[in-house]
Amino acid sequence: MGKVVIQQSKGPLGLPRFRRYFAARTISLAGDAMLPVALTVAVLQEGYGATGVGLVLAAPLVPWVALMLFSGVLADRIGPLPMMLSADLLRLIGQGVLASALLLGHASLALLVVMQVLSGIGTALFQPGVGSIVRDITDDVQPAIGLLRTAEATVTMLAPPAAGLALTLLDPGVVVGIDAATFASSGVLLLFLRLPPRHRAERKNGRYLRSDLVEGWREFRSRRWLWMVIVTFGLFGLLVFGPFYVLSTATITERHGSQMYGIAVALQGVGAVLGGLVCGRIRPRRPLLVAVCALFLTVPQILALAADGPMPLLAGTICLGALGRSVWSVLWSSTEQLHVPKAVLNRIYAYDVVGSVALLPVGRALAGPLAAIVGDTNVLLLSAATALLGCAAMLATRQIRTLPAAPALSSTEQANRPAH
Repeated sequence: MGKVVIQQSKGPLGLPRFRRYFAARTISLAGDAMLPVALTVAVLQEGYGATGVGLVLAAPLVPWVALMLFSGVLADRIGPLPMMLSADLLRLIGQGVLASALLLGHASLALLVVMQVLSGIGTALFQPGVGSIVRDITDDVQPAIGLLRTAEATVTMLAPPAAGLALTLLDPGVVVGIDAATFASSGVLLLFLRLPPRHRAERKNGRYLRSDLVEGWREFRSRRWLWMVIVTFGLFGLLVFGPFYVLSTATITERHGSQMYGIAVALQGVGAVLGGLVCGRIRPRRPLLVAVCALFLTVPQILALAADGPMPLLAGTICLGALGRSVWSVLWSSTEQLHVPKAVLNRIYAYDVVGSVALLPVGRALAGPLAAIVGDTNVLLLSAATALLGCAAMLATRQIRTLPAAPALSSTEQANRPAH
């Protein structure tokens, strides 16, 4: 395994640019994490039942997946910041309209769905920048992503219970309005974010969208370490993460109670936070090698669930698995940002997101019916075997094992590094 170096410095939070982006992203994520709870309560209060809840919560996913590739092209053409500002404005309008309708008592199911579709379009516009902008605001990419991952895990853990508590005192429309306000806050912070000029010499304004997509695909498939990981994660979504989410939720709730499931979810958040903190301190020379080894930590939780292990074992392995996935996420994101050329980074990130998550809903949808036919244990053993074989296949790929932390910088790139 590549040697790991402990990093000691003031860190990315010493940079004003990063602080603004960190604040914008954290505030926005907090609102997003509260939203599903508020929407579920709102839909049920409006009388649309479980079917309505499913439609409303699924509504943002379709435009998000459908538009990601085109958003990646646009972000590479005009830069991520205008896209992110447009996304915040669009989501502010959508959630603001929905909050007003809920408070006025005129929220039809059609309006609920359409406003969440609008939110999904905004997410598609915003997301490519998440995978590229850190490289523009700091030259210390890995610890910066570690901080962002820690903040994301923390708000994901704390915001849903906070939303539940808020809903005991407030109307769902107020909580949706809080989500809208987070987009306003994010937009204001991003508005004052000053980024270096982006690839003006490399832009070809006369090119068609199709040629941009083709160029992105060519860059994507030319990097074996990149497409190998994304193909593997596509299979993981179908056979590992999708089934485990469904079966762990059902099994822990049925056998140990909803309170124990809540504790397991909280420990999962703790593991994710710890993983982000760890990645803020280490600098592996072969980051993907370390990342894949960390990903093996997801296997014990699957085996513990398959063996119907006691709750302390399940909770501990779930925490360990979250730590491993968090370490993977930070090291993978920082490697991707540092090794992919800036001119195509947003497109590559779009391919990454679509390829990695497209089969996750399918895995979740098929888990229950498949478990009813062959049994929970067999489905989970298939998941564990897939995780082991997938990680082994990545380790067997020389480009993944040997990829360095960062490529050598050209003189032009050295001149364009962000100032501290």
